[in-house]
Order: sequence, then structure tokens, then C-alpha cells
Amino acid sequence: MSSDLDQQLATTLQLHAGGDVDPTPIVEHARRRGHRLRLRRRWLATGGTAAACLVLATAVMAVPFDRPPDGATMQATALVLPDAPGQPGAIARPEVVGADPGVVHFTTDSLVSDATSATWSAGRGVESVEFQGPTGQARFALARSVATLDGLQQTISSAGRPQPPADVRIGGRPGIAWFDPSGDTKLWFVRWQPVDGLWAQLDIYATGRDEATDAASRVRFDGAHRCVVPFRLRSLPPGGRLLGCSVTLLRSAHGSFREASLVVGDESGRWLTARAQPVPGRDSEAADLVAGPYRARRQGSDVLEMFVEPCVVEAFLKGWGNGYTESEGLTVLSGYQPARDLDRPDTW
Repeated sequence: MSSDLDQQLATTLQLHAGGDVDPTPIVEHARRRGHRLRLRRRWLATGGTAAACLVLATAVMAVPFDRPPDGATMQATALVLPDAPGQPGAIARPEVVGADPGVVHFTTDSLVSDATSATWSAGRGVESVEFQGPTGQARFALARSVATLDGLQQTISSAGRPQPPADVRIGGRPGIAWFDPSGDTKLWFVRWQPVDGLWAQLDIYATGRDEATDAASRVRFDGAHRCVVPFRLRSLPPGGRLLGCSVTLLRSAHGSFREASLVVGDESGRWLTARAQPVPGRDSEAADLVAGPYRARRQGSDVLEMFVEPCVVEAFLKGWGNGYTESEGLTVLSGYQPARDLDRPDTW
């Protein structure tokens, strides 16, 4: 199980950050958190209805923003990023794709309209969205070269027996499609050039080639969206700048934000990832480090963690980072500024 987890983490992080990934500190951190969660679930199972209600009430009161009621109908646009006024689509300016971590230069509204979650990413030469839909997981990626697409790790499971590609046309543009057997359905890969200088690829479960190419044709390249996260990093180490953005949105009556991260790096190749995810009711356990107005603690030797209601905020120095010191990680955390409303991406 450990090796599977290591591989899954390394595979996912390759997409968001690039370069070699050491999952060891993240796995160690995840195991400790999983142990605490198992203890918490065991306590709830034996604590009776009253205790469970008390915990629930505490968690709800800790969240200082309104949530939609249970059973509420979620809007079709719940998983769509805010528009980026004044920003061109990929067809108009192919050279900007993957260059700005704050913008994705494509639109997949019709593909994610019935999905339950979507993870949007931008920066380091790639823009992508990975979503979970009625037929399973799918990913779309856009880059300025075939080599960049080839360098992405496959994040969707298959049999590992890709079949020979066939020529296809997507929106009148040339491309290829191939599949990998995966049970009753097949994992299809559709790769094409929406415009000269750009390459796109959709990985999706489908019953046949026509279904896969039809899904690919629903991606649009005439608009842009902001890659937004519900926080800012107001303090960066000297020479540091934002390199990447990633945010996961949910279609849920209990809130649309799942987690978000920003990658910070410099010209020397050093980088780290700052991630926030809501965990209401947490406290600053043994937080003995100072990060500006916040208190932080170490998770192992390579992860710094602090709690800023209602989110756990982490700085990954290794695994999701490389080269920055603990002191520089605390500098990044010290500039953390959360958004007021975690369920309003248009205000982030």
C-alpha cells in the first residue's frame, strides 16, 4: 500500500509542479494525519448521538460564512473558474499558454457541467483541468509542445496496454486518438492541435472513439478564466515569484472549496508549495514556531503547518518543493492572507 501511495502522489505532483518528486515527507505527513482521523472516527462511533451532535455543532459554528442548505440544487457553474476579462483565449495568443499561473486560456464548461469535482491548474508551461464525472475521471491538458504533454504523468488508471493511434479530426483540426483497455470501458487519449503552436490532450473513459472525439470537440479556446485560490501570499523570499496555481472545487451542499495551492520559486530552481484546505475545529497543536502573526509547527522535517480558521495551511519544503529553508518557508506562511468567503471563487 505504501508503494502505491508513493506512486500516486509522485504522479499527481509531476503535473502541478514539474521535476522529480520525493513523496516521502508527504506520505509521512499523511500517515500521521490519517492516524488522528481514525482516532477521531473511533471516538465518534462510541461517543453516542449527543457527542456527535456536539462536534457537528462546533464545526458549523467555527465556519464564519454561509453554506447552502443540505439538498440545495447546485448551479451548473459551480465548478467553473471566474472569467478573466481582457485576457485572450489560446487561439488568439498561443504563446501565453502556461506562462501565467493566474490564467487558463480555455473553456470546458460543457464537460464539467455534470461533474462532481474539478481541479484546475496553470503554470510551468501547462494548463489543465482534471474532473470526476458520471463516467469516471477525465483530464484535459494544454501546452505549447508535444514534449510537454509527453512529460505529463498519466493520472487516470488503465491496463497499461496502449493501442496504436488512429488519425482523427477535432473541430476540423488534425489529431490522433488511441485507447488503453480498462474493463467494460476504455481509457481514450485524444491529442490534437487546436491551432498551430499548441497541443491539447483529453484523457477520458469512453465506449468508443466517436464518443471520445466528441468530448474533445467540446473544449473551447476562445475565452480565458482566472486560476484563483482563496488566499494570498504577501511575503515571499528574495527573488521569489508565483510559478503555479491549483484549486479543487466541489459540487456540494456543504461548500465548494476543497483545497488550493500556490507554487513559489526563483530563478535558481528552488521552489515550494503552499497549500490550504478547510479542516474546521482544528487548533494549533504544539505550534512552537513563529510565522508573522501566526503560530506554526513542523510536520516531520520538511513540512510546516499552521491553522488559520477554518483551514490548515502547509508549506512543503520537499516533495512538493526543493531548496528553500525552514526560515524561508516560515516567511511564506507569515504572508498568508485568507479570503473572506471560501465558497465565492469570484471574490478570491
